[in-house]
Amino acid sequence: MEMNSLLESDWAWLPKDLLAMILDKLVSLSDYVRFGVVCKEWQYVVMENKVEFLQKKGGRQVPFLMVPTEDNTEERRSLYSITHNKLYDFQLRVPYTKRLSGSSHGWLFTVEESFALTLINPFSGDTIQLPPIMDRAEFDRVEDDIDIDPEIGYYDTTPVEDEVDFEVMKATVSADPVLSPNDYIVSAIYSDNKTLAFFQPGDKAWTYIDRERFFLIHDVIYYKDNIFAVDYWSRIIMVDLNKRVGESMAAQVKVIAPKTDVVFDRTYLVESSRGDLLLVQRNMVYDEHNDCKHETTGFKVFKLLLEQLEQGLPKRVEMKGLDGDAMFLGDNHSICISASKWPGCQPNSIYYTDDYIDLHFHPPCGRRDNGIFNVESGSFGTHYTLDPSHNHMPPSIWILPTMLGN
Repeated sequence: MEMNSLLESDWAWLPKDLLAMILDKLVSLSDYVRFGVVCKEWQYVVMENKVEFLQKKGGRQVPFLMVPTEDNTEERRSLYSITHNKLYDFQLRVPYTKRLSGSSHGWLFTVEESFALTLINPFSGDTIQLPPIMDRAEFDRVEDDIDIDPEIGYYDTTPVEDEVDFEVMKATVSADPVLSPNDYIVSAIYSDNKTLAFFQPGDKAWTYIDRERFFLIHDVIYYKDNIFAVDYWSRIIMVDLNKRVGESMAAQVKVIAPKTDVVFDRTYLVESSRGDLLLVQRNMVYDEHNDCKHETTGFKVFKLLLEQLEQGLPKRVEMKGLDGDAMFLGDNHSICISASKWPGCQPNSIYYTDDYIDLHFHPPCGRRDNGIFNVESGSFGTHYTLDPSHNHMPPSIWILPTMLGN
């Protein structure tokens, strides 16, 4: 027998436990997939351990940026890698004519004319249909229903255009529905008032958070078995999923951090790679003569000391860096990863895309406010520059890769 054949045979029949230990040391999903290509025996071990790998490390991958294809087709989108600074040939069957209302755990959200939400996994082609988050009558009257607190402020919610795509500002899912088919939660910020609702498998309808008290929500995150959300004033609320109130079984909501004196154009909640909950505030400037032109001028990042919750409201401690993390913000579910594990990923930096939505006007001229912000130095850089021909297309969005097939 030739030596090469013998070596191939020896490698192929390494003990499964040893192969599983090697797989556990891998970080990148692409390396995991390549591991299974070596031979049929290794592929079997890969598929046997796939669910465990994705549950442990699937949410800590570097996301791709979904961008227009080189030939500008409106039926597909391409994937751009910020670590390799390249556009992949692989394309996803996702129309570029429709705004996406969220990206979470490798799934995308779209809003139908009925105001139903659809989850789409562009890597596998799987879809999940959710009930309408609002009906047409509610859409027509919702702007008149909110009793604005004069101490909080007034805002104009008069819609210029009936654009269903924009009626869900952002939707996220707590886990991959394939990995946790009966144990995931969809949270959505909806309507021009930016109120909050959530949905769980088995529910017949959405559960709504008091929209007279909690509105202008900017971001939502599933953190430590509960839903956390932050609004325009950096006020943070927690939806306690373990406590339901009254016969309606409405979720118990508490304010865990009060509003601040300064408002910000966008606010986010992100879980760091170490498990801390971070508040991110984003400032922008606008061209008063052109609604299409706005530009990010900086970010502030705060760590929330939730362990002090029992003694009172948690403290916000401003961070001068991200402890080596890289952060990805936009229309996606906000992500933090440890940059040291990913060559080509800049530590202490925020990779951001344009997710600004005006309350009453959505100009059809694309979103171009993309870049990298270094929290330590306060400097800016670039990751992907849109071609001017893409101005009419919806904004780019970050998406986590998932594995194809069963």
